[in-house]
Amino acid sequence: MKTIFRSAVVRENGLVVYRVTGSGFLHHMVRNIVGTLAEVGRGSLKAEEMAGILAARDRTAAGPTAPAQGLFLVEVEYGVRTGAQV
Repeated sequence: MKTIFRSAVVRENGLVVYRVTGSGFLHHMVRNIVGTLAEVGRGSLKAEEMAGILAARDRTAAGPTAPAQGLFLVEVEYGVRTGAQV
């Protein structure tokens, strides 16, 4: 199971930026979310539908997978393991 801690769409320097923080991501997970958010931006989906799409856990309920161009991995953080022997 993966947990999303933060998810936000903001405008920065004339760009629409999607930032997401989570415990990990499934294959194409962020691209699927971005593709669905783009459908909301185009008016094909209503913003209120996002919660239901995510809750459905059904990929066919979401929008298309966004292309990889323009998506960037900015940072990876690993939690400190306390008390663990490696």
